[in-house]
This record gives sequence, C-alpha cells and structure tokens, in this order.
Amino acid sequence: MEKKMASKLAVICYGFGDLASQFVWTFVGSYLTIYYTDIVGLAPAIVSVIMMGARIWDAINDPMMGAIAERTRSKFGRFRPYIAFGCPFLAIFAVLTFTNPFGGGSAAGAIWAAVTYIIAGMLYTLVNIPYAALSGVMTEDANQRNKINTSRNIGMNLGMVIVNALSAGLALRFSGEGAEVANGHGYMMTALIYAIISIPLFLIVFATAKEKVQPMHGTQAFSFKDTVNNLVRNKYLMIITLIMLLQMTAFMGRIAVTSYYVIYCLGSFTMIALIMTIPSLGGIIGSFFVPFFAKRFGKRAVLMGSMLIQAVGLLVIYFAPFDNITMVLVGCWIFGLFNVGFPMTLSMVADSVDYMELKTGIRTDGTAYATYGLATKVGNAIGGSIGVLLLAAFGYVANAEQTVEAMNGINIVVNLIPAILFILGAAACLLWDMSDKDADEIREKLKAKNNQTQETV
Repeated sequence: MEKKMASKLAVICYGFGDLASQFVWTFVGSYLTIYYTDIVGLAPAIVSVIMMGARIWDAINDPMMGAIAERTRSKFGRFRPYIAFGCPFLAIFAVLTFTNPFGGGSAAGAIWAAVTYIIAGMLYTLVNIPYAALSGVMTEDANQRNKINTSRNIGMNLGMVIVNALSAGLALRFSGEGAEVANGHGYMMTALIYAIISIPLFLIVFATAKEKVQPMHGTQAFSFKDTVNNLVRNKYLMIITLIMLLQMTAFMGRIAVTSYYVIYCLGSFTMIALIMTIPSLGGIIGSFFVPFFAKRFGKRAVLMGSMLIQAVGLLVIYFAPFDNITMVLVGCWIFGLFNVGFPMTLSMVADSVDYMELKTGIRTDGTAYATYGLATKVGNAIGGSIGVLLLAAFGYVANAEQTVEAMNGINIVVNLIPAILFILGAAACLLWDMSDKDADEIREKLKAKNNQTQETV
C-alpha cells in the first residue's frame, strides 16, 4: 500500500499559515512590550506580571486545546475547522492589544492590557495548535514532513521579514508628520493592517490542506489528567519540549526586547527594520537547504548545528561596539542564515507522536503540537517579562537617554543571554537518541498495524 501524501500545492500553501501568524503574533511579540512601557506607561513589573500570568494560564489552556482538537470530528477534519473559524477573532484581538482606551498607566489600563493580551493568546492557541498539528497528519512520508515544515519555516521567516521591515515605517507614518518615534495610533493602525492581511492567508491553508493520517482508535472522552499523563509519558516529546523551550526563549524572547537594543544602544528607531529583517532573510535562504542536510546528516545534527552557529552570531553582535554597525550586521547574518532549526523541532515532534502511538495505541497530535505553541508563547513572554525586569534592574528608564550601565545591560539581555540559551538547547539535543532510521521503522510498524486493523474490520 502506498504512503498517503500531501499534494504539492498543500505543501507550498502550508507555509501561508505561519506567514499569517507572523503578521499578528510577531508584531505583538516585537512591539507590545515597548508599547506597554513607553506608550501606555505601565511599569516593567506590571508588564512582567501580565505576560507571565498569561503564560501560566497557557500551561493549562494549550494542552486542553490540543486534546479538544484531536478529539474533534467534523466534515472538515479534526484540525482545519479551528483555523477557518478562529482566525477572524485572532485578528480582532491582535488589534485590541494595541489599543489604550483608558489612557496612562491607570489600573483600568493595566486590566485592559491583561484581558486583551490573555484573550489574544488564547485565540492564537485556538488557531495555531490545530495548524501545527496538521503537519503531522498531512502525510505519512518523513521527507515530505520535512518539506512541509520547511514551508512553514519559510512562511515564518518571510512574515518576519515583512513585519520587521515595514512595521517601524508604518507606525511612524501613522503617528503623524514629523514623528521620530511611534505613538499609540501608529501602533494600532499597523496592527490593523496586519490583522486584515492574515485572515485570507489562514483560509488558504484551510482550503488546501487535507488530513490524511487518522488515529487507529476511536475518540476518547476528554480528561485533563489523561492528557497530561500522555504528554509526560512520552519521553521524546518531553525532550523536544525542553529543546523548544530553550530555542524559543532564545529566539522569540530576544524578539520581544530587540527594539530596546536598536533604539537605545544603536541610537535609531528606524534601524529596527534593518536589524530585525536580516535574520529573517537569512532564515529564508537557509531554509531551502534544510531538507537536503536533514536527509544527509539527520534532524538532530542539523538542529544542534543550527543553534550553535546562531549562538556564534549573537556573540559577534554582543562583542561589537555600538558604533560598529558592520560588525553588528555580520552577526545578524550569521544568526539569520542558520535560523533553520524550527522545521527540525516540528518534525521531531511528529516522530514523538508516532513513537507514542506505537507504544500505547494513543495518537496525540493536538496535545503534542500544543507544546510547540506553548514554547513559542513562553519564550516570547520570558523575553517580554523577565527581559524587561532585567532591563529595569540594569537601570533602563523609558523615553530617556540611557546610562552606560543600562546600555550594557540591554546588550546582555538581547544578545548574550539568548546565545547561552541556544548553546544549552544544542546540548539538550544529546538526550534525543531516536535516529531518523528508528523513526522510519516506527512509522512502518504503525502502517502495518493500521493495515491489519482495516483488514479485520
């Protein structure tokens, strides 16, 4: 029996989902922290509480959403309906996070910020956990899974290129003539444009992706305890979750505070576009080589190598004097060209799902991929919450000229700490002892079991 495969169109269009996600979530991740501190006027400690509180809730909410999605049965499949019906609400709340109806740093303003941010995060979960789970059920072929996740990585980096290249200019344009930094109206209008663009991109994924891999057993009643147990019992999922947390905290956490480095250390708001676009451009270029290297050297080796070299790029930026823009840009290109680890982690999540299904007979696509979405948001929140607290500890003062100590602290938070996290993530890869050959054998055994089950029905 031939392997069930996704169409070429579905593989290409799958990346549109992460492209859409970047329009809403990268903009939130890149600018919401500085919007809260410099526009709304919230204290760094309040920002930290809001972001970490949201992530604590996500630790409960994300596995629940994954479990609900994988138990869903509809004419559109298990995961696709959530993409279609959830994306308009995600777009709306992505805009609401950049509104400040109460003005100033009042208690009402803080509550509004917390509520809109938490709901936006829940809607991101509603759409993106099913979207991520699709990559594991669109095909039975391991190489095509790598291509599907590479398509996603290209979409992610292309979205980051567009958002990072255009956001500062758009925000300034909508902030009024002569503005040197963005104001609240500028941020809100930019968020609105991105939100409108994101909806049709999500709908393209809904229309082209098909769910080819189905669980061998029937639907089980939802139990939060069983859901958590299934996650914890899957040793490979726990390993890749640890890797993703380190990887995402280094990458997404850095995005949350990079604007502080560009504005206050390099001295230019408009350079945000350049500094934050180069790594994404590099990631797009590097992504085209991922399937080849993964096939030749294995997913674990590619993932380890990418994170180690990304750490080198960040160290180059960290040691660069603030007036040596050439050295900063070289570091950005090194960091970006090897920003190719995400397809590997996603494919390894799929391997862990197959491993668990063979071991227990339970397929946990939704809850397993919930760990990826959770890692993304936790990483971004740590950058936004712990990062901003560290900035305050180093002496950062909003909308003021920073001291030498504060600028050095910003450099540590934005470049040195993420480099260390990437190195730790690479080291954690050593815990993963499932080879790509082992993963292929697991899929063959699952296929044989499935065929046997169908023959006895």
